[in-house]
Amino acid sequence: MIANLLNHKLNHDLASVSHRLRQSTVLIQGPGGELGSGVVWDVSGLIITNAHVATQRRASVTLADGQRFTAHRVGYSKPLDLAALKVESAGLQAADLGKASNLRVGQMVMAVGNPEGHVGATSLGIVAAKPPIPRWVQADIALAPGYSGGPLATLAGEVVGINTLIAGGQGYAIPSALVDRFLSSQHDQPYLGITAQPVPNSTAWTVTRVESGSPAARSGLVAGDQILGVNGRLFRQPSDLPDWLDCLVPDQTLALQVSQGGQSIVCTLTVGRSPVQEQVA
Repeated sequence: MIANLLNHKLNHDLASVSHRLRQSTVLIQGPGGELGSGVVWDVSGLIITNAHVATQRRASVTLADGQRFTAHRVGYSKPLDLAALKVESAGLQAADLGKASNLRVGQMVMAVGNPEGHVGATSLGIVAAKPPIPRWVQADIALAPGYSGGPLATLAGEVVGINTLIAGGQGYAIPSALVDRFLSSQHDQPYLGITAQPVPNSTAWTVTRVESGSPAARSGLVAGDQILGVNGRLFRQPSDLPDWLDCLVPDQTLALQVSQGGQSIVCTLTVGRSPVQEQVA
């Protein structure tokens, strides 16, 4: 009897959370008929989705209540696979936002999206891993094309990520903090002042150029240095450095593990802002 009551309550709670999430999840249709999802990020009409969903400057957005609007793309980052759309509509229900950094491995999460036109489909799973680089939330959850751009949320209904890809049978979501970084970067670009290229058959990156007076120059980096890791963690694969760079925000402090002249050193730098933007400010 008690087990039945608990199951009934759990089912009721899951259905309630799913309903709430659907109210802030939209169906996005591109000019070519491609379908995806998006999340109402705030009541002003700002909608977050994937860059591979919002490939054009305009898209058709359908709300949970069936209202349809033309959305204009106001932000776009192909490297982050994020796009921001804007619709002119009052009374939108914005998502409750949470922090992916608070997730625990094994914690249950829920995804909502529009796979193959099935509006408001819901999937349930668990957090499978929290990579050391805060680029992804990895979840053991059943996703399909059409969930892209939709929310990954806790069972409290807090959106902690934007679902973006499926690999190895698991779903990957962009953490909410990275979405905030993307939104702020539309006005405030992080700046290090280096150019680097990967070392063949290695996880390291060679610094090929350091701009004079840049944060990198002030930290002691010089051309020819090899960057081996960040914040006490050595790179495990060549993509680790670009993943770190995707997560940067101005004024953040980084400790770079560097090989300089055959010696291992740590270069500490504070992420700056684009020089052009600093002149404007």
